[in-house]
Amino acid sequence: MKRLLALLMFAAFAATAAVPLPELNWVPGSDWLNVKSFGAKGDGTTDDTAALQKAFDAVQDGTVIYFPPGVYPVSSELVIIKKPPFKGKEKRLLGTGIYGHGRNTVLRWQGKADGTILRDRGMLHCRMIGLTFDGNGKAAAGLNHDNDNKFETHLYYAFCEFRNFSKFGVLSEKNSIDGLSTAEIAFEHTIFDNCGTAISFTSFNDYNYTFDGCRFTNNKAVAVECVNGNFYVRNSRFENNGTDVVANPEHASSIRRSVSVNAGTFLKFGNSVSPMTVENCYVADWRDAAAITSFGAPLTLFDNTFRHADAQKAPLQANRNQFLLLAANTLLGPSRLTAGESPRAITVPLPEGALPLNADTDFIPAEVKLPTALFDAKTQFGARGDGRADDTEAIRKALDAARKHGNGAIAYLPRGIYRTTRPLELTGSGFGLGGSGLYSEILFAGKPEENAINVRPSGELLLDNFAVNRYGLKFNADRTVSGFGGTGADIRQFPSETGSRVTYHSVYVRGKYSHMPFLLGFRLENLTARDTVILDNIEGNIHAINSGAATIFAPVSYEGTVWIKGKASGGIFGIMTRLATLSEYSIHLENSSSLIASDFYIEQAIARTITLKGGDGDAPGRVTLGLAKLDINRDGNASMADELVAIDRYNGEINFIASQLYPPRYPAKFTVAGDKARLGIFSSFFYVKSFRLVPENLPLELLATGGSSEFNKAALTLPGAAHNPAAAVNALLDLRRLGRLDWQLNYPALLAR
Repeated sequence: MKRLLALLMFAAFAATAAVPLPELNWVPGSDWLNVKSFGAKGDGTTDDTAALQKAFDAVQDGTVIYFPPGVYPVSSELVIIKKPPFKGKEKRLLGTGIYGHGRNTVLRWQGKADGTILRDRGMLHCRMIGLTFDGNGKAAAGLNHDNDNKFETHLYYAFCEFRNFSKFGVLSEKNSIDGLSTAEIAFEHTIFDNCGTAISFTSFNDYNYTFDGCRFTNNKAVAVECVNGNFYVRNSRFENNGTDVVANPEHASSIRRSVSVNAGTFLKFGNSVSPMTVENCYVADWRDAAAITSFGAPLTLFDNTFRHADAQKAPLQANRNQFLLLAANTLLGPSRLTAGESPRAITVPLPEGALPLNADTDFIPAEVKLPTALFDAKTQFGARGDGRADDTEAIRKALDAARKHGNGAIAYLPRGIYRTTRPLELTGSGFGLGGSGLYSEILFAGKPEENAINVRPSGELLLDNFAVNRYGLKFNADRTVSGFGGTGADIRQFPSETGSRVTYHSVYVRGKYSHMPFLLGFRLENLTARDTVILDNIEGNIHAINSGAATIFAPVSYEGTVWIKGKASGGIFGIMTRLATLSEYSIHLENSSSLIASDFYIEQAIARTITLKGGDGDAPGRVTLGLAKLDINRDGNASMADELVAIDRYNGEINFIASQLYPPRYPAKFTVAGDKARLGIFSSFFYVKSFRLVPENLPLELLATGGSSEFNKAALTLPGAAHNPAAAVNALLDLRRLGRLDWQLNYPALLAR
C-alpha cells in the first residue's frame, strides 16, 4: 500500500484501465476553514464566486481551506494572496492547504470565455489536494501561478484534475511578466484532460517540476510544455495529445516508466546544454514522423518499447551530431530505432529486464482510504500550541489515543507552535502523527542529546504534515548555526524487531540553507533489512547511520545534507527528486557506502558539495548519480574554489549519468585520492568554463559526454579516459533497480500482472 500523501493510504489501484479521479473522504481538522461557512453552497446552481473569494481572503499562513463535496459554480476569477498586515517582510502565503474530495469537489466555470478560475499571487510550502477544476469548455485556464514578484517554491498537488480549458490547465506565467518563477513543484496522481496545453512553465528558474502517477489525455496542443525550466516525469500516462512533452530545459530532465498512446509526438527535445533521459517508457502509435525528435545535449534511451504498425516509422529522429546512449530498447513493428545516421550513438550491452508496461497501463488509484479518526491535541487533550506552555503531555495523550484506535488514526496537531520538553514517542503500528502543514510546529526544548521525536515501529507508521524545530537555535549570517551543542536529532527512527514501513510525508526538519550537515534532521540509525523508510515531499537533512541493510526511498525531497555512513550493507538508499541549495555538503558518504539518485539538483553549494569517503577494510560500494545540475558558489577557500567533487579512498564504482556540470563562467574539477575508485561519466554535459580531473591521468570511463556548445567551449583534460560501452551497464542497472523499488512500494499491482 502506498502511504505518501497527507493522511492518505491507497486501498486499491487500477493497473490496466483508466479510472476517474478517486473520492477523498476526509475527517476535517478542527482548524480547517470550511468554504460553506462563508456562504458557499456547492449545489451546482448557485454562483459561489463571492463566497469562495471571502474564504480565500480569510486565509493566513498555515490555514487549511476545506471544500466539502459539491459543484461550485465560479463566474469570475478567484485570487489567493496574502493580506496585510504582514508579520516581518514575508508577503507570500506560507504553509497553506486547500483540500477537497477529489472527483466530488468541482469548481466549474460559468463566466465569460477566456477567464481563469484561480490565480495564485505567491505561495510557499503550500498544498492542494483533491480539487477538480472544470473549465466547462469556456475558461482559458484553471490555475495561474502569477507570483506578483514573489518567488514560489515547494508546492504540492495531489488528486487534482484540470479539464476542459481552452488554453492551460495550469500556467506558470513567464517571469518577464510576473517578475519571478515557480520552482520545486510536485504533481502526484493529477489528471489533465481536454485542455489546449495541460501545463506550461517557460521561464528560467521554473525548475524541479515533478510529475508522478499523472494522466494527460486529449490535450490539443501539448501535455507538458517546458521551456527554460526543467522537469521529471515518471509513472505517467499520455493519451491522444497533440504533443506529449515539449522540452527545451535549462537543466537535465527525464521521463521514466511512462506510457504514450496516439500522440502526435511523444517528446520534442532540444537544448544544447541539458541532458535528457527517457527510461522504460512504452510508446505506441505516434502520428507524426517520429516518436522522439531530439538535438543538442546527450540523450539517454534505455529499456523503452516503441510500437507502430508502420515499419518505416523509426521512433527516434536525432541530430546526427548528438551523443546518444542507447540500451535494451525494443521495437514492435519499426524496422530501426533511428531515422538517418547517428555516428555518435553508443549502444550499451544491457541485459533485458525492463518493468512491464503496455498500452493500457494507468497509474491513478481507484480508491483512497483515509484515517477514520483524528485525535486532536488541542481540542481533546488540552494542548495550547502557543509556543510557551509545555504541550508534551497533551501530545502524548493524543498519540496514545491514536495508537489505541489504530486503523490509520492520527494524533492531530492543529495550526500552532507546540513546545515540548521531553521526546515524543511513536511506538507500535497502525497510526500516525499529523498536522495541518508547516505551521503545525513542534518546538523541542529538551536536552541537546535527546531527540524531539523517537520512532520505534513494529509495523506501519505515518508522520505527516508538520515541522520540527529546536528551541534556542540561531542561524548566523555565514549560515552556521549556534545555540545547539548536542547530538540529538529532530526525528530519530530505531530498528524494528518484527519489520516496519514508516512514511514521512510533508515533514519539515532542520538543514535547509544552513551549514549544519551532521546535526538535527532525520536520523535513521541501525536500521536493518526488516525496515523500510519512505521520505516523500519532505525537507531537511537525511542521515542514514549504519542503516545500509535497510530500504530507504525518497521520491521527492528538498534541501539539506544526505549523510550516509556505516559498514552495514545489502539494502538500498534510493532518491528520485531532490534539491540541495546553499548546502555545505549535498551528499556526504563514508565507509564506501552506496547510493542511487536519478534526478538530484544541486546549486549554490560550497566546494566539495559531493564528498565520497572510504577506508581500509571497506566492502566495495557503488554510487550512481543523475545530477540535473551540479553547481557551487566560489566563496571560501580559494584552493578549493572549483572543487565540485572530492573522492577520498572510496572503494567501488562512482557513476555520473545524464548529469550537468554548471555554470559556464567557472572552471570545475573532481579530485580523487586513493586507487580503488572506478569513475564513470556517461551521457553528461560539462557546461562549465573548463573541467579538470585531479590527478589528470586518472583512469575513467567516458561515454557519450559533451563539453561544448554554441554558448560554451569547455576544455576537457582527461588523458586517462577509456570508452568502453560495457562500463555503463551498472549505472543503468542501478536506475532500473530504483524504478523497480518505486513500483514495489507504490505500484505493486503493476509488478503482479
